Amino acid sequence: MKQFFFVIALLLFFPKGSAQDYFETSWISNGVKYTALVVFYDVNDAIVRVKYYNNGADKLAGFNCSYQEFTKIDGTKDRFLNGTDATIVRGPSGSSYSADNFYLKEKGDGTYSAYTVDDNGFNGGDITQYMKPMLYWVKLNPEAVTKGYLDDYFDADEPLFQLLDFFTNGEAVYNTSFTAVNTLTYGLSSNEGYDDGIWSVVMSDLGSKAYTGQSIKESSSFPSEWIKKEWDKGYFITTMAYDTNKKKFVVIMSKRNAAVPQSWKKESAFPKDWVAEKWDAGYHITSMVSDGKEWYVVMDKNTGFGQQRWRTRYEIPKDFIKESWDEGYSLTSVTYGNGLWALCMSTNSNLGTQTWRTQYDYPIDWIREKSEEGYSISTIAYGNSMWFVVMSKGGYISSNRSTTYYNDLPVDWIIKNAN
Repeated sequence: MKQFFFVIALLLFFPKGSAQDYFETSWISNGVKYTALVVFYDVNDAIVRVKYYNNGADKLAGFNCSYQEFTKIDGTKDRFLNGTDATIVRGPSGSSYSADNFYLKEKGDGTYSAYTVDDNGFNGGDITQYMKPMLYWVKLNPEAVTKGYLDDYFDADEPLFQLLDFFTNGEAVYNTSFTAVNTLTYGLSSNEGYDDGIWSVVMSDLGSKAYTGQSIKESSSFPSEWIKKEWDKGYFITTMAYDTNKKKFVVIMSKRNAAVPQSWKKESAFPKDWVAEKWDAGYHITSMVSDGKEWYVVMDKNTGFGQQRWRTRYEIPKDFIKESWDEGYSLTSVTYGNGLWALCMSTNSNLGTQTWRTQYDYPIDWIREKSEEGYSISTIAYGNSMWFVVMSKGGYISSNRSTTYYNDLPVDWIIKNAN
């Protein structure tokens, strides 16, 4: 349990979207060979996972370490990586582990001289008087840190595995109970420090429509092959966004107990003929996104929706929204692309009473005001320099938690709140 809380706390300190530094190292102590993955999430701080075989069992230990200054016996100052709070991650019950300490010197050609001593053999002072040489300490190419490589050091349901998998491979898979991502978008902010844009992500208690798990994919092209693989695992697309700064798609797929036949279409113009064809086959629009060149529209069966209608307009079609509301429709999908707003409205959505707002800055004060009145965010979009936020009251979305002002997708925040 201690390790779990350590991991959750550590998620908060990963730099948002920044590249991590990965090192592999190995040493022999008392006839046992140890191999470790060291992940620096800050210039001075790292997490360490150590695998080894001892007393007839494979074991895996974990601890964190930070650079600490010390004084050598000649009076000069230096520093070493001080390991603390070691726990056994895998291994027989009753096993224990003493955290390791590392002393490194870069040779100038990208290689290192590395030494170690564990806490049982070092009580402070000049570490160079106690340490022994390591077999190697090498920096890893992030492309080598595959999901298969991470499997050796983490369990698949660990939040850190999920986070590192996203950092290195652009993917993350995590379990959910009631709280899951239901909408997200990327837009611009006039606030200082966010010139490149910001992400807004909403996680909600979805009640009867709760998912059992979600997977995220960030990709420079629409991830069609990944989607097929996730369909085979029982996941289906539930929300999509496009990062106009990094030129990357973000697709979130979700899993629930009931099967959801799904199809998607890409066209340079909004695919109205395909939508009409799918309506006739019992499908409904559930998600839309545009990269500024193409439209990507997702349609599902078994949504529970009744009738649907959609519009694309250069300006937000206020009259269309009001008239549709009056006829029992709700806003269920909104996006912007190719200079057009695209809106889809549905009957039998179980979203309840709705309200919406557009604003050049993210309308956080309005969202807070409406939240106090019992409304929850159901859709967010950004386009034509404006945020478009839809909030619903009395439907299946019983509560929200949202985050904004992240230049990169806040996967750490998503995983923390899902777990």
